[in-house]
Amino acid sequence: MKNLILRVLTALFLLPPLLYLIWRGPLWALFGLSLLLGGHAFREWWEICRFPRGLFYISCGAYFGAFFLALKTLPGALWLLVALPTLYFLIHFRKEDFLGHFTRALSGLFYLFLGFWALFLLASKSRGDLLFLLAVVILEDTGAYFGGRLLGRSPFFPRISPRKTREGFLIGLMSGTLGGLAVNHWLGLFPWPLALFLSLALSLLSPVGDLLESMVKRSCGVKDSGRILPGHGGLLDRVDALIFAAPFFYAFLEVWG
Repeated sequence: MKNLILRVLTALFLLPPLLYLIWRGPLWALFGLSLLLGGHAFREWWEICRFPRGLFYISCGAYFGAFFLALKTLPGALWLLVALPTLYFLIHFRKEDFLGHFTRALSGLFYLFLGFWALFLLASKSRGDLLFLLAVVILEDTGAYFGGRLLGRSPFFPRISPRKTREGFLIGLMSGTLGGLAVNHWLGLFPWPLALFLSLALSLLSPVGDLLESMVKRSCGVKDSGRILPGHGGLLDRVDALIFAAPFFYAFLEVWG
């Protein structure tokens, strides 16, 4: 019960200023927010995966450099994410653990960079689109959490996340879809058939992002990615679904538009 109260209070404290920043804040502030949140999330990724500290530092340089470079050239930014960790191994190569460390660092860099960069691009393209995405993901997660607590009976991927249930998944799917339709009606973003498709697709993708992080944590024997958010755990625990769904959403809008 105490954890639930902390969870609700943290959300009530953080959501209003975040929503105000998304709706009214200058674009440079959203760029800085995406940059810094992604950097902190990568720190949590490092603490989960435990690759060498030197590789973490040079990978942070790659992440921050790629974020600025992507303003001019996305291929150049993606190249930098590979190049700097490669330079580290020119000095610290050991064939016994090279692939393991390199893969852990690189997967985190690409996962977090693509997710947070897509969020910034959505903000620069349309604040309404970003609010739509946030609404679907947050409501899906909230519906799945409370639906699972109240009605959950049947385990859903128990080897990955024992507490997740099919009932929670279905309630989350319904909550995210209906929430997306409501926000779309309020903002007038998409024709309703497209809004229904996007709401449903994002509600399906959100738990996949959550399960992806759960697989990483379970493989490394870690329960939470951190403790920065009382009642929620780490930042990565809260944004895993969002940064998994954001690149799909942005790419779809680019193709559709």
